[in-house]
Amino acid sequence: MEYALTERNGAMCEIVHELPCRILHGRGAVEKLAGRLPEEKLVVMSEENLAQTEVFERIKTSFPKAKFYLQWGGEPKISDVQRALDALRSDQPTAIVGVGGGSVLDVAKATALLIDKGKPAAEAMGHADMKRSVALALIPTTAGTGSETTPNCLLIDDRDGVKRALIAGGCVPDIAVLDPGATRSLPAPVAAYTGVDALCHCVESSISVKANEISRAWSLAGIRLILAYLPKAVMSPEDEEAREKMLFASFFGGAALAVAGTTAVHALAYSLGKRGVPHGVSNSLLFEMVMEHTLGEPRRYIEHYDDCVNLIHSLPIPTIDRYNVQEQECEAMAREAMEQIRLLGNHPVQVTQACADRIFRSLFEKEGKRR
Repeated sequence: MEYALTERNGAMCEIVHELPCRILHGRGAVEKLAGRLPEEKLVVMSEENLAQTEVFERIKTSFPKAKFYLQWGGEPKISDVQRALDALRSDQPTAIVGVGGGSVLDVAKATALLIDKGKPAAEAMGHADMKRSVALALIPTTAGTGSETTPNCLLIDDRDGVKRALIAGGCVPDIAVLDPGATRSLPAPVAAYTGVDALCHCVESSISVKANEISRAWSLAGIRLILAYLPKAVMSPEDEEAREKMLFASFFGGAALAVAGTTAVHALAYSLGKRGVPHGVSNSLLFEMVMEHTLGEPRRYIEHYDDCVNLIHSLPIPTIDRYNVQEQECEAMAREAMEQIRLLGNHPVQVTQACADRIFRSLFEKEGKRR
C-alpha cells in the first residue's frame, strides 16, 4: 500500500489531537447524560424536523427544565449561529446540548464557543484561539459527519455561499453521546449518504499528506466498520448493532480528519453543496470520479478501494438530476473548488482547475449513460 508522505521526513513533530473527554455509548446513553451537566440554564439545540422523534422525547424527559432552541434544517450558515447567539446570550446558559445531524451540531458548537464572547459569528471564522466557558454535549442523530469528535465547524458564508471553517479546540465537546436509538428514524437514503460521508472522511484522511500512524488507525477502523455495517444500517433500521457500529465509524472518521483533514472529494463537494446538493450526496457522487481522475491508480493509495466503490453503487443515493445543477455550471464549480486551498493542499497529488472541470462533467456524462 502506497501512502502519501509528509515533508517532515522523520523529524520530530507534534500531533495535537483533542477528543471529547467522555463518550457515552449504547442503548440508553441519552439518559446517562442526565446528571453529568449543570441543569440550571441548560439549553438543548436541535432542529424542527426532530421535534416529533423518539430521541427528542427522551431528551425532554431527561432534562425537564431545559430551554429548547430549534432551527430549520439544511446546510448551516454563519447567520444560523448569529441567530442562536442573539436568542440565547441573554439567558447566559451554563450548558448546551446539541442534538441532530452535523448541521445542528456545528451550530451548537459555534454557539457554545461564542456565547459569552460578545463577538459576531462572522468575525470568529478561521482558526480561533478561544476557550469555551459553558459545558457542551453533542448527540448525533446521523452516523456521518463525526462533528461530535472534531474542533471544526463548517458554515456557509451568507455573503457568497462559500463554506468556511471555524476551527477551535473549544468546539470539541465535553461529552459525546453515541446512542443507536438516536439514529433509528433516519430514512434509508439519508442513512446511506450520511454513511458515505463518514466513509469519505475515513478514506480521505487516510490518504491526506497530513496523515500519520495515529490518524490512519482511526481511518482504517472506520472504513472496515462502514463496509461491514452500513448496508445493514440502511436496509434494516431495526438492527441496533449496525446503527451503533456506524456511530463508532462516524466518530472514528471525525477523529481522523481532526488530525489529517479531508482532501479533494470534499473540496469539490462544496461547489455542489452551494447549489443545494446535500453534503453526503455530493461526496457520494464525487468519490469514485475524484479518486480515478486524480490518483490514476487509486488502489495503490486506498485500502479496500473496490469495496468502497461497490458499496456506494449499491446504496439508494439520489442522482445529480434530482437537483438544480446544470452541466454549463461545471466551469464555475471547478473555479470555486480551487478556492478550497486548505483541503486541496491535503490531497496527495495536485488537482488543477481543468481536472476539477472534467470531474464535474463526468457526473453529467454518467447520468446521460444511465438514461
